[in-house]
Amino acid sequence: MIDGVSYGLLAGLMVCGLVLLLAFRATVHSYYALACACALVAFAGLNSLALRTPPASSAHWPAVALVLWTVCRLQFGRQLLRLKDFAPRLDRVAQATLAVFAVAALYAAVETQLVWTLRVVQALVVASTVLLAVGAVMALRRLPWPSALFLAGMVLLLGGISATPMSIWLDPAWAPRRMNFAQAAVIAELLVFAAAMGVRLRTEQALETRVQRKVEDLGTDALTGATSRAGFESRGKDWLREGRPFSLMLADLNGFRRVNERHGRAGGDAVLAAMARRLRQQVRADDMVARLGGDEFAILLVGTPARQKLAEMAIRMLTAGARPVEHDGRLLAGGELNFGIASHPADGDTLESIVQAAERALRHCEQQRMGPAYAFANEVAS
Repeated sequence: MIDGVSYGLLAGLMVCGLVLLLAFRATVHSYYALACACALVAFAGLNSLALRTPPASSAHWPAVALVLWTVCRLQFGRQLLRLKDFAPRLDRVAQATLAVFAVAALYAAVETQLVWTLRVVQALVVASTVLLAVGAVMALRRLPWPSALFLAGMVLLLGGISATPMSIWLDPAWAPRRMNFAQAAVIAELLVFAAAMGVRLRTEQALETRVQRKVEDLGTDALTGATSRAGFESRGKDWLREGRPFSLMLADLNGFRRVNERHGRAGGDAVLAAMARRLRQQVRADDMVARLGGDEFAILLVGTPARQKLAEMAIRMLTAGARPVEHDGRLLAGGELNFGIASHPADGDTLESIVQAAERALRHCEQQRMGPAYAFANEVAS
């Protein structure tokens, strides 16, 4: 029963890591999921050996899985604590120890005495824990709660592996169920590590929100570098006060939801940043490209160009936006842009009325199965 509960917890934590990996596409989640999988394989193999009569003296694949668990655990700690940023020298030491783990994996694959393999794994766990503990202390100032939880998890692990398996060094006989304390300690550590991941995610999201608000207060969208909604409204009202004629093109990106579903938030952000950059390349220096939110952009054009000029501009933007976006060594299909076009003073005398006219044209364009990917507000009204 104990083993069944343990396997269920490890499998659940592995699924949790995979879900986070699919949602955020961060390597820290992949190492966490791999650590859970390796622990599950290792303990399932060791427990099956313990049930044999007489007990088996060799266990190649569970031992290799244990070494791989230590590797994934070390890599997870490096990523979670951001040692590359906060402790670069220590991070280089951690990377160098991977060569030692590679030798240990080869040793576990050929060693026929299980006791000696467990001794090697225990030594590696202790050494890597000391290394990560130093990194956690160095990262406490920048990541207080994730680092504190990480330290707590390592304390639980060291307590568990010291309770029973330390006798491996004194007693060469390997008795059944000797790994129970270590198994419970590994699961406890992984549970605390999951909490540390959640705290770090919440902390980073809160920091990102604060940064975005500060940047947007300056009139710039933090993600794409385009003008923010506040900057767009300020510029539009200024032009209205000055009595300037201008045109507004609202752009919406069809298929953007599929990009987020397939490639995660990082892929979606890369597509939005690329679209903003390509839109800016198609307008003049006095014109403005703004991101209103989500996948919706607004282009303010000085003057009221002829209908044909606006149509040609929409086609150029559509062509530029249709090019794949390179992200993380892959080409992502961004989707198709649709445009709703309105002008001042023909389609309104306030910014709100002009935006509403462009929105009606955009919705009309999106509902059409055939025809161009742009529509004019005056044509929709008629």
